Amino acid sequence: MGSKAELSNRQLTILAILVFIGDMGLVYPSVMTAYANQDGWIAGLISIPLGLGALWLMLRFYRLYPELTLVESAMKITGKWFGGVITVFYLFFFLMLGSVYVREIEDFMCTQIYERTPGNVIRFMAVIIIVYGLKLGLKTIGRAAELMFPLFVLFLSTLLILLLPDAHIDKLYPILSTTSIKNLLHASFFGVFYPFGEMMVFLMVLPKVKKQPHMTRDMLTATLTAAIALNFILFLSLTVLGLYFSKHHFYAAYILAQKINIANIFQRIEALMAVTWVISTYFKTALYHYALSVGISQLCKLKNYDLLILPLGFVIFAMSEILSPTIIFYVKTMPPYWVDWNFTSAFLIPLLLLVIHAIRSKFGKGAKPASAQS
Repeated sequence: MGSKAELSNRQLTILAILVFIGDMGLVYPSVMTAYANQDGWIAGLISIPLGLGALWLMLRFYRLYPELTLVESAMKITGKWFGGVITVFYLFFFLMLGSVYVREIEDFMCTQIYERTPGNVIRFMAVIIIVYGLKLGLKTIGRAAELMFPLFVLFLSTLLILLLPDAHIDKLYPILSTTSIKNLLHASFFGVFYPFGEMMVFLMVLPKVKKQPHMTRDMLTATLTAAIALNFILFLSLTVLGLYFSKHHFYAAYILAQKINIANIFQRIEALMAVTWVISTYFKTALYHYALSVGISQLCKLKNYDLLILPLGFVIFAMSEILSPTIIFYVKTMPPYWVDWNFTSAFLIPLLLLVIHAIRSKFGKGAKPASAQS
């Protein structure tokens, strides 16, 4: 496949913000308070520098071969067979995450907005829109992100600003008295490898970005901005809703938006939260679908990935039904295992590949990394 640039640096940073917030925009409060209780905001702050370090590691891996995707780099570093095993692992990872996001759209819409609409209808509509966008090309996805981003920022900023008068700091007390260090670190681990770990999809996208100075810096800055926004949602959830609702309601951020009431006139604007969440989750799902399609085409030495987009859309549609029988299973059973999977995919394997590359380069058995802009 060619390496012709399809995304600008501006589009990359916008997509980084949208992908980072993605599905986390609604579920992050419940994830972080599950172990850290009212100290979840502290765990969130701890996770930011650690998460940026994990993202830097991914970008460091990308700079080895900036013209190659994760799949191509893995096979170049470790060889055809071992690299093929790593590729299959990542392809399954892309498939599962893409399916999870589609399932999250269904569960949210069917439990909060369209309660009498069959879930299959919501999932089918989501998959068709994603497939249509990808058929138009990655460049179109980037331009659509630029078009939707101001709306996303406007809605999210409006929600966060209007909730500030209802925040009560006393709901954070007592601080660090009911949470053990072990649970605080456990929650921080979730805060690192849930949102930050899933940014590894950009290892499949970055070769299609126009190389410009400070691309790594812009990527880290965009992610830091998104991390601050996400943790601000967590902070408002705890100070407005309190611990109980933040911890036990899976869509705490959506319930949070229902609390906005200005003079009994400006109220019930939770639809804005739904719009921001759907926008960010759409682009996150689209990039994972893109990574899956491109990865399979590169593994199978196909000239074009376009023919795979529609069939894989139906695979994702079916997998989103199979992977979780109910929303309770997704909320209670999957997260502890999922975060370990993210940790393996976003940290352990890139670190292992970096070590293998360094060893082979030292003994003259590996190609020297291409230069890249930082």
